Amino acid sequence: MNKKTCKVSVLLAVTLFFVAGCATTRARKADPAAVQSAQITELQQQVQAKDQQIQNLQSQLTSGQQSSGGGNFSSGSAKADKSSFIRVSGVSVTDVQSALIRAGYDPGSVDGRAGKKTKSTIKKFQRKHNLAADGIVGEKTWNRLK
Repeated sequence: MNKKTCKVSVLLAVTLFFVAGCATTRARKADPAAVQSAQITELQQQVQAKDQQIQNLQSQLTSGQQSSGGGNFSSGSAKADKSSFIRVSGVSVTDVQSALIRAGYDPGSVDGRAGKKTKSTIKKFQRKHNLAADGIVGEKTWNRLK
């Protein structure tokens, strides 16, 4: 080859290299599966952190109940009220309130909170149906009420 052709070939090769870019310096697109996997891992870590927070709060709540004698909460928690008078699995305060209304009684608003009115209405229902008027919704009371 002559000198001019050689220069043109080298110049053409260098130009092509710069235009095309080096294969190792090109920006790589992130693999969608890898991105999704990283997101899943991050979300799992967040869930674990939240689970730990829940366990810590439950532990604090349990220790608070034990130190106060295990009585009902003064905050009016519906769950604490429920455990004190509903003894049927799967039945909520809302279920009892709705059933009382269907039976023609007025337990107050159906709000899922077991207040004085709900409890006194349960006792009225029990007296009328010759059940022990203890205000506890057990199997006998629930079977008549539902």
